[in-house]
Amino acid sequence: MEYEFNILYYINIYKKWGKLIVILMAISMFLTVIVSLLMPVSYISKVALISTDTSSQNASSIGKILGMPSFALGNSSNDIIISILNSNRMASDIKKFLEFNKQTKFKYTISTIPVTAGIAIYLKGNDPEYTEKVANFAVQNMDKINAELNITPAKPMVKVLDPAMYGERQSRQTPRKMLVSGMWVFLVMSLYIFLSDYFKKLKVS
Repeated sequence: MEYEFNILYYINIYKKWGKLIVILMAISMFLTVIVSLLMPVSYISKVALISTDTSSQNASSIGKILGMPSFALGNSSNDIIISILNSNRMASDIKKFLEFNKQTKFKYTISTIPVTAGIAIYLKGNDPEYTEKVANFAVQNMDKINAELNITPAKPMVKVLDPAMYGERQSRQTPRKMLVSGMWVFLVMSLYIFLSDYFKKLKVS
């Protein structure tokens, strides 16, 4: 079948389906707003650290103790700090800290970003007070782990440039989510319309 593209033909198709597309986009965006508002609020606390000199001579021996594969521990101080923060040992100590403070419902994630001469730790959680407390506890606990395992002779292991502050509420980004939701509906409907039209032409031919 010889195919000939006609822009006016497809404009007319959109006119035919336009009302349904707009309705579906509106429903999708409305549901996105509802879901976004029902999602729990999250907070972030940041700790800025300056790394001290570290030695990786014990990297292979501490990997199993920390619950991290030995290859995850690199030669730089930032690599070792990140490995400790992401270790099973750190997660266990934080869990005990939360249980002691009767905050077992507190949920969190830890992420790190290397910066010049140091590292920034971001702790995201569902309580602004405990995003601050857990972030600062994690930094203090690194020295405890270092003292027990003798990872590096540096004391303290890191220097805190900016301690964690009361958790900052994160934006729900509802407008962006609405836009993405609406665009997805538009694209899916466009694909459906063009495929339906294409197969209809195949049957006719």
